[in-house]
Amino acid sequence: MRSRMILIIIFLLAMGATFLFRQPHSPPAGDTWSFRDHLSELQNLTDSLNTILADTIETRVACVEEGGTLGWLLYSTGIEGDRYVNCCEILIDSLGWTSVHVGDTLEAIYERDKLAAVRARPRNSRGYYCIEFDGTSEPSNWYWVPEEQYRRLRAVTLVVRSSVWESIASGGVPDDLTPSGHIVTVRDSVREIAYIKGLENELANRLFVYDIDFYYDVQPGDSVWVLLEETRYPGSSETTFRRIIAAKYNFALGGMTEAIPFFHQPDSLAPDGTAVILDHYHRDGASLRTMFLKMPVPFGRISSSYSDSRMHPVLGYTRAHRGIDYAAPMGTEIYAVGDGVIITRSFSGGYGNIVRVRHANGYETGYGHMSSYARHQEIGSYVRQGDVIGYVGSTGLSTGPHVHFEMKKNGSYVNPATEILPPANPLLESDLDFFRLQLPVLESTWGRMAQMNIPAPPVEDTGSDITSAE
Repeated sequence: MRSRMILIIIFLLAMGATFLFRQPHSPPAGDTWSFRDHLSELQNLTDSLNTILADTIETRVACVEEGGTLGWLLYSTGIEGDRYVNCCEILIDSLGWTSVHVGDTLEAIYERDKLAAVRARPRNSRGYYCIEFDGTSEPSNWYWVPEEQYRRLRAVTLVVRSSVWESIASGGVPDDLTPSGHIVTVRDSVREIAYIKGLENELANRLFVYDIDFYYDVQPGDSVWVLLEETRYPGSSETTFRRIIAAKYNFALGGMTEAIPFFHQPDSLAPDGTAVILDHYHRDGASLRTMFLKMPVPFGRISSSYSDSRMHPVLGYTRAHRGIDYAAPMGTEIYAVGDGVIITRSFSGGYGNIVRVRHANGYETGYGHMSSYARHQEIGSYVRQGDVIGYVGSTGLSTGPHVHFEMKKNGSYVNPATEILPPANPLLESDLDFFRLQLPVLESTWGRMAQMNIPAPPVEDTGSDITSAE
């Protein structure tokens, strides 16, 4: 009995100590619950799922070549069976795409290996046809998408710190390039690199190639203003760089160069029906381009110069070499050095596969020994300066891959290396007047888009030639 009382007393003392020395209850430490934070987490989860889905999308593209048909386009992108029949009926009967031409393209978009959409793009039309599928062979919807719904303008301001590439990567890539707004997957990285490379190439190798040496002239602190055009397809997450509309480059050490746009009909050599083209000019109407590029291949090495007497490496005897040979790896792109019309595109003896282009002012250029020709071109096609017209090869009388480049003026051979090449035609008369009228409108619109005043070079004071008579 006594031991039981001792146990009861000990239990009561323990209970009393527990209540006496216990800590008061307090809520757990931390921030208060935020509904906005949970929404943000949900959005991040959705973006992650979208990026996973993005790597399951495959786009197959086919382009009409000479003699090509609609059926060939569909088969080339993997569309067969009932889907093939349904696409033909809709494109021809419902959407009115009754005939295809060289340069027309068709894109088939597959999601997890199932056809999701077909986009048919006529070369000279301002829009594209779209057919949607819901996982079966029966189309779920089809319609025409006008160009205004998927092309957009964007103003970009860049400050150079180390290189133009770095400045584009840090400030020029759009936020909606990917579904999540972040670079997560391998596909996202490829698209980002393609965007940066496209924009840099337009600046350095097309617009300012004659005004700026991007190896020596670029300095930290330089500023670049760009008004560019992008493609953003409705209903998808694809944003790609298309072209530069206008650009200005301001040097930190002083000076500015501009690329002002002007849409106009190409020169008289262009065939009837050629679409309006975009060219760029200085503020005074002078063209940014010279009439011809210096060479038809990038980084080409001269393997044989123009000569009145050269030992032929294949024939073994001396004869004139009326051109310049540029050695380059097999398959290297060959560019048209100037605007013109293709007049020859065939195999021609020792020249091998050759393309000849007729230019303005009596000039003609030839490109021999090609391995193959560029797609969607033919005799009579109008090509712009810098367009790919073929690929380096070793066809005809050749000892290795190179392009034989020759030039004629008024029917006589000239040395392309020493010929004094004229500048591209400036704007004159009515074109120049219209160019001057649209310039302030362009800069005003550009400034509103960029939310800043777009700078312009100072106007030079030419003084007055008028003197007073006494």
